[in-house]
Amino acid sequence: MDSRKRSSSASSDKHLIAEQPGMVILLSGLILSFFLGYTAKSLLSPARVFAQIEKAASHIHKDVKVNFASAQFSMSDGILPRFAVIISQVRMESSQKCWAAPILEVDELRLPISILNALRGGTPIQNIEANNVKLVLREDFKNCDVQEEEKKADNKPAPLVTLSPSEQSQKYQNDVRGIRVQKLEISSEKYPQYHSELLNFVAKVKSFEPKVIEVTAKTHLLKDAQVGDYLSHANLYVQYKESPEATIQSHFFGNWREGHYSIIANYTIDEQLLAIETDLKHIPLSQILTIMQKYGLASKDLNGRQVWISSKARLVAPLDKVRTSPIEVRDMRLEGDLGEMRVDRIDISSVEPLRYSPIVVDVKKLDIGKLLVLLNRPKNTSMLGELGVFTGRAEIVSDQKMKMTGEHSGLQFVFSNKGQREVQVIEHMVGDIDLQDNDWNFHIKRVEPRAGTFIGDVKMKADRDFQDIEVKTRVDEVVLDPAVQKLMTNGGDIGLLSLDGDVKIKKGQMSYLKGLLRVDSMNVEGLSFEKTKASVDWAQGEVVLNAQVKSLVVVPGSPGADVLKQVTEPVWWNGGKLTLNSLTGQFHLKKSQELSWKNFQGQIGKTGRLLTDGSWDEDGDLKGSVLAKEGKRHRKWFIDGDRENPQFLEDSAKTMRK
Repeated sequence: MDSRKRSSSASSDKHLIAEQPGMVILLSGLILSFFLGYTAKSLLSPARVFAQIEKAASHIHKDVKVNFASAQFSMSDGILPRFAVIISQVRMESSQKCWAAPILEVDELRLPISILNALRGGTPIQNIEANNVKLVLREDFKNCDVQEEEKKADNKPAPLVTLSPSEQSQKYQNDVRGIRVQKLEISSEKYPQYHSELLNFVAKVKSFEPKVIEVTAKTHLLKDAQVGDYLSHANLYVQYKESPEATIQSHFFGNWREGHYSIIANYTIDEQLLAIETDLKHIPLSQILTIMQKYGLASKDLNGRQVWISSKARLVAPLDKVRTSPIEVRDMRLEGDLGEMRVDRIDISSVEPLRYSPIVVDVKKLDIGKLLVLLNRPKNTSMLGELGVFTGRAEIVSDQKMKMTGEHSGLQFVFSNKGQREVQVIEHMVGDIDLQDNDWNFHIKRVEPRAGTFIGDVKMKADRDFQDIEVKTRVDEVVLDPAVQKLMTNGGDIGLLSLDGDVKIKKGQMSYLKGLLRVDSMNVEGLSFEKTKASVDWAQGEVVLNAQVKSLVVVPGSPGADVLKQVTEPVWWNGGKLTLNSLTGQFHLKKSQELSWKNFQGQIGKTGRLLTDGSWDEDGDLKGSVLAKEGKRHRKWFIDGDRENPQFLEDSAKTMRK
């Protein structure tokens, strides 16, 4: 009975095991996993991995020192399974000047391991990944004898992995196919301004025979704190080809604020020949100038705000002669607030020093004021308002020599009187503008003032800052805008006038004045002048005007009549009017609010004569005297008060009859 039970029980156990094969597999898997895990733990422990990486690093190159903080084997990437060797805080350093004595720092280096490739007999590591990489070049690149360097390295251990095979028989089994870096920074200790930052840097080997390597990345074009981070990510593509000749081709393109740019370069390694094609469309000139000024390629005086540039350029030159080789610029256009300038072609023979053939520029509505801002030479004189716009053609020989011929419109001359201000607008001027060294020269051949007339010739010379100005005028006829006439005559008018004169302004202030002014007629606050002539001079900081007036009529009810009735004889007034003939005198104008007159006298009738001397200061206070002669009768008054309320005190001691 017991025998039958044991037989039945054994049969039952076999049946149970046969019916539940999953349990066997699970149990076997657990045992195998435990065994493999224990083995992997012992074989791939951090200490063992560290030792293996340290040994491999020692084989890279005799001139390269490698240090790292830790190395470990990882079996996952987050929640996903992934085998990789992770090396942290890597530092590679070399004093070899052939490589510019570089220092390479990597925060975390990952070497993904492909089990499938290893089982197939290939290399388990085909890609290298890194987070942040910094490459610092401590020296300039030095040309070294490559063959000599290779001989020195013949007896050294080969590196663990390379980007190029050392032996064809290996069939590239130890070669890395790709490198991926999230952020790569490249800088130079000797030239800190040449700093580049590449994002999502990827290098791939497309072919080993012939060798073809492609690199892609995103970056900022010469990112700089002075320029500001106005650029969208630019795109970089580089390809190295070994056949038919070793060349590097690159394409750099992207958006720069509201503009677009494209730079295509081709470099032939054996010949060290560089060819570059650029295409700029609507790029802010201020941004380009900032970068060029930083590298010493443009004057720091230039200021390109609110100006955009479009252009194409081409350069073919040996790499070591780029700065001294010719550059061809085509279809260049500057536009913006200052107007529009267009150039079909510019031939630059050298960038350092800057030399170029004469440039012909077609100019359309060029704002002279904004042009001076671009040149960082703003107008600084109260005599001129808006400087107007220019349309024509310019020839630029250098930044010290240029010539413009065409039509200028909108120039404003400022007139002021008693705190009031009016401008005389010049609608059109035809002439030439030259820049020679630091001097502007303007030759005005035809002038059309707004609401006026001008017949004559004007020449003006000014420094770049318009602080020193010389004006020569030969004007036969000129009539000013009625609004200007009204301001300068306190409600009156000025008839036809002519002018010959020379004016010099130094540092914004008058330094020389000489001329002759003729006015047919002029009405000033009820005073009517006929046939006035005045010679003008500058002496000891004063404008001296020697005036001659054929006749002066004082109209009844005018401010002048109220004043003159206090110092004239009643018999001199005829029908309420006072007429003075053959007036002569000298005026001295010091500053804009100080005026004095000397020996001013006029004839009244046959026997009358009026003489006066006096002045008013910048506060308007009056001082002076008036002498009235009628035959043998003489009367004298002292002048007091101010311009608005003059007062006359008669000197009884000087009143006499002869």
